[in-house]
Amino acid sequence: MDFLKSCEDLYTVCRIPLTIVTAAGEPLLGLPGPHDELIPRRAVHWVLTDFLLQKRDTLHPLVTYVEPGYFIGVAALPQEQFCIVGLVSPFQHPRREILQLASQAIDPQHLQAFCDLMAQIPLVNLHQLKSLLCLIVRLAHGQSITAENILFVDNTSARPADLNGAMFELREEAAFHIPVDFESGVCSAVENGDAEMLQRRLLQPSQGKIGRMSSSPLQQQKYSFISFATLLSRAAIRGGLDSETAFNLSDVYCQRVDAQMENEPVQKLSFTMAMDFCNRVADTKKSGAQSAVVKNCLQYISTHLHEDLRLEELAHECGLCSRSLSLKFKAEVGCGISEYIHREKLREARYLLTHTDYSLSDIAGFLNYPTQSYFTQIFKRYEGRTPQQYRDNPRGA
Repeated sequence: MDFLKSCEDLYTVCRIPLTIVTAAGEPLLGLPGPHDELIPRRAVHWVLTDFLLQKRDTLHPLVTYVEPGYFIGVAALPQEQFCIVGLVSPFQHPRREILQLASQAIDPQHLQAFCDLMAQIPLVNLHQLKSLLCLIVRLAHGQSITAENILFVDNTSARPADLNGAMFELREEAAFHIPVDFESGVCSAVENGDAEMLQRRLLQPSQGKIGRMSSSPLQQQKYSFISFATLLSRAAIRGGLDSETAFNLSDVYCQRVDAQMENEPVQKLSFTMAMDFCNRVADTKKSGAQSAVVKNCLQYISTHLHEDLRLEELAHECGLCSRSLSLKFKAEVGCGISEYIHREKLREARYLLTHTDYSLSDIAGFLNYPTQSYFTQIFKRYEGRTPQQYRDNPRGA
């Protein structure tokens, strides 16, 4: 059976991006679209280099973690070719996270296509990705492997960005649930989406001791980490985070910690995980949405932000008439739908103006404003200054 045709059939069924490249990174097949539009050449070089550095081979694929919460799989094929699977994630990412990921590597003309693709990819967890890699190996080589043959690595630096030089240290003898005031303080901060309070609680010295769960200090750290992940996910759910997102996020961090071979990365990852849960709860609370209808509306806006969103289309998507949706949305979110869409678009615009070199016309086009002048007009109305003035001085006068 032709392997490339099998890949096309696989994509038709699972809708997970598949890319076939040579050892030199030259594209042979890109699903769903042209390889160089969605996966930059330097990204392909990075994953192939990682595959070789980890000493993988035709019967031992590799899965790598990519910030902010994605997996990418690599399997070696005959004739010195490789199959790259992903990026995939087990939970839906806010559009700002997709934009942050894309703006670091994607050319401006392909930015919209990349964000569209990432928003539409099915949710895939690590177990499912490994199963797909096993199937690819069987199709390519005629041999069966198991998930144990697949190495999962996390090469990211989990250094907290907001500590101003301080390091959150997870002491061997300290338990996340002892003393009680530490547990309640952390849970309260996460539940309220209060990142500042959470930092203070995590960095505050505490006394406490738990029973030894392993004679290995590293394994002891990992067991404590898993307990902490459970604590955080429950607090986040109480704070309004969707339970499926919370559980999947917990799974991702537990999979990442399982790949660590030293204590220090586990300690850093603990802080990163706590802040991630807290920030996601904060984002949920900012939306103000309580009903499933309005949450669905917000999600639809987020994944179609570059399009010409109309009230009638949103109402149809949510199963309400336009007037009912408008009234319900304003009551829960605190502003009208049109204003909310503008504010979300301008939040992306601020990120692009601050962190990228994209031209104003590129940004206006990506956010589906008909002209650069109209984009400037809307930006000035909400921000009090032009996009160029914001780019020159993001912090203001």
